[in-house]
Amino acid sequence: ELIKAIKKNLDSIYLWCEGNGKMRKVLPFFLGIFLVVVVGAYWVLNYTGSNKDLATGSPYLITVEPGMTTADIANLLHKQKLVKTPEAFRLEAKFRGLERDLQAGRYEITAGMSNSEIVEVLSKGQVQRVRFTVPEGFTVVKTAKKIEAEGLGSAEKFIEAARNYTPYPYMETSDSNVIYKAEGFIFPSTYMFDIGMNEKDMLAMMVKEFNTQMNKENIPEEAEKQKMSIRDLVNMAALVEMEAVFKEEQPRIAGVFLRRLEIYMPIQSDTTIQYILGTQKKEITIADTRIQNPYNTYQNPGLPPGPISSPGMSAIKAVLNPEKTEYLYFVAEKDGHHRFTKTYAEHLKAIEDIHGPQ
Repeated sequence: ELIKAIKKNLDSIYLWCEGNGKMRKVLPFFLGIFLVVVVGAYWVLNYTGSNKDLATGSPYLITVEPGMTTADIANLLHKQKLVKTPEAFRLEAKFRGLERDLQAGRYEITAGMSNSEIVEVLSKGQVQRVRFTVPEGFTVVKTAKKIEAEGLGSAEKFIEAARNYTPYPYMETSDSNVIYKAEGFIFPSTYMFDIGMNEKDMLAMMVKEFNTQMNKENIPEEAEKQKMSIRDLVNMAALVEMEAVFKEEQPRIAGVFLRRLEIYMPIQSDTTIQYILGTQKKEITIADTRIQNPYNTYQNPGLPPGPISSPGMSAIKAVLNPEKTEYLYFVAEKDGHHRFTKTYAEHLKAIEDIHGPQ
């Protein structure tokens, strides 16, 4: 970059002097001054811009806010003891023609990096990112708590953002019993968040990923063929996700729940009780099943008001491709698999076999 700049400026001076006879005599003088300036700039960039004296090897997070000038950034870096002199940093950015290309964002800068290296990072927008994973079956609340536990944001703010967030028409609902409209539409995946990203932007990224994956797998078209709304599909898939410990059982469990709906039988899923309680209770009691709540599928027919968790793609596909059987009941074995039965009498017998006399 330095050689290119020198050559460009020398060519310009030479052509200007060639066009002016009188200036040919003073050409050596101008060249001398120019070389002094170049050597001076070279010294500033390579010596005052090295920052080696500040080297500790420790990484520091800095935030370049939108609208900050090169001078603002230079002063910020100097304050954090990442550059020795702000002027040298500004000269580096100006000399390389990148002073207007320094981008806003959250960056990790290691103490001891040269001005040239820092300018490179800021001009390319190489912002610091952090990995965050949403497991299958996580609720809005569990996701929010995980965000806070990992130091990425406020659980309260994330929960509040999810309450009425509906960027896609299929997320809309007029049911006032729905707690979080974004519930179920946070796609289980691993995300790379910019450090400092706010809670609403995190939620937006997760919901956008849900929409992307749904369209990638042609889920809306498949749901339409089966005359099922996306919200109902996700609602049922969330129940399947929470009930099935092993993915191979998801189509069979989906088949049981869909068959119950067909014959107007309550879904009676313990997972909806756990959603009401806000905890993963080991055993649901008779008293728990009598809780008066719209999400209680023991007391209310049909699907709950909204999804109770974030289902993975396999659970969504299981609802669209259920295993068709005559089973109406299932109970969990001790290893997490389920025993399926056709009648209530068989169901009671299965419970007794697994858990002993009730």
